[in-house]
Amino acid sequence: MTTPSTGLRLFAREKRVRLTTYEPNGEPVGGPSPIAVEGDRAYVRTYGRAKRNGRLDRYPEVEIAPASLGGTPTGAPMKARARRLHGEESRHAAMLLARKQPLLQGVAVPLGYALMLDSTVHYELRLVGE
Repeated sequence: MTTPSTGLRLFAREKRVRLTTYEPNGEPVGGPSPIAVEGDRAYVRTYGRAKRNGRLDRYPEVEIAPASLGGTPTGAPMKARARRLHGEESRHAAMLLARKQPLLQGVAVPLGYALMLDSTVHYELRLVGE
């Protein structure tokens, strides 16, 4: 694992962030998301049928802020750009999240998605301006 960049270093120890995406009319929609940081990239996970995926595909500009378990921001937000991951990149993101929280992100979340007959979707985040 590489050392986090200056901006993402703030999120390296966070278990979750408030990930704010935007509706087509510009209205912000935020919620909690697990995070893992590696170098100048951060990785988040959501489930396949989440409306968040459509918003991210249409408008990949997001804000991330440290957050409590329920998604309440506990720090200042930072602008980032999201990119959906596929294949080996997605497996790498899943491995980083599982390494950070072995029981929750390594076992419980993937099992829960499987029981819901859904899949996990991973996104790479890069801070805007870095």
